[in-house]
Amino acid sequence: MKLKNIHQFSAGFNPGDAISNEMVVLQAYFRKLGIRGNIYSENIGTLNTKISRKFKSYSGTSSDLVIYHHSIHSNVLDFILNVELPKILIYHNVTPSHFFEPYDLKLAYYLKKGREELSEIRDNFEICFADSAYNKEELVDLGYKNVHILPIVYDFSKLQRPGNSISNGSRKNILFVGRIAPNKKQDDLIRFAKIFRDISGDHFLLNIVGQCSREMHSYQEELEKMVGYYDLHDHVKFSSFLSDSDLNEYYKNADLFLSMSDHEGFCVPIIESMHFGVPIVAYNAGAVKDTLDGSGILFNKKDFVLLAGTVSAIFRDHELRKTMVSGQRKSLENFQNKKPALIIENEIRKKFSF
Repeated sequence: MKLKNIHQFSAGFNPGDAISNEMVVLQAYFRKLGIRGNIYSENIGTLNTKISRKFKSYSGTSSDLVIYHHSIHSNVLDFILNVELPKILIYHNVTPSHFFEPYDLKLAYYLKKGREELSEIRDNFEICFADSAYNKEELVDLGYKNVHILPIVYDFSKLQRPGNSISNGSRKNILFVGRIAPNKKQDDLIRFAKIFRDISGDHFLLNIVGQCSREMHSYQEELEKMVGYYDLHDHVKFSSFLSDSDLNEYYKNADLFLSMSDHEGFCVPIIESMHFGVPIVAYNAGAVKDTLDGSGILFNKKDFVLLAGTVSAIFRDHELRKTMVSGQRKSLENFQNKKPALIIENEIRKKFSF
């Protein structure tokens, strides 16, 4: 079979989302190889219809290859399973539904069903990829064979050149980037901020940067009430959807990236923090250890008092920061040297001709 088109499908398409960004980068990469292809999704924002199309508008040809990005249940899966064309799976992990049950049962259902579907679809794909060793292990445990690791395809051109990651003033900036969601544990970040203020004083600001979906407004309200209860209005700031340039500024002004997330399939902000030379301290959950690749500081228990001492030491000790950033730079180089777009191209070429 000679390929002329590679079309990509996902449940949703949103700027800033790691899966959506990967789809755009892969589309551009394939086009440079002379392969056309569109992006199709079910849930598309009104501003994104020029980039992604409604999945039901797809009509295939015999020279098409379908790439399906799985992260949650949607009607897209049933649609592509009924398309009699070769298919590739890229697995981005399904967040466990229990995180969302107290906030949105509909979303929890879609996540639960999305995880169940993994056991049902394993024989429907010519090639299977997972974007971390953690995600690969999940597929292997479900009986998938010959799963390849495909690190997140990332466009570094949208990132500015790194600046000075340690602020000159006495007030330190702690940063977390990630959508407002209970698995991301922004509530634990706020609990840490309360302990850190009580132990180390007032000279810090925690920036929680991430978009809040309609379904997560109740969790957002819970977070805002926590800030008020602990009297942290001067120490915790929320920022929703940002342009690339605004997000760059947050990274350039950050003194520390801190993650309390309880579940990550990859965690792209770790890679972004590495690029900007921001020291990383992260809870050991999901694929975080894989993405850090031996750098940063990984902690296994959320002991906020102990963690406050670690953060204070990073702020005080220039040599410690320098050592951390140096190690993270090597991890970033390892990531960039993997050339994920070339990985997927090579695997496709083993089965298909261009």
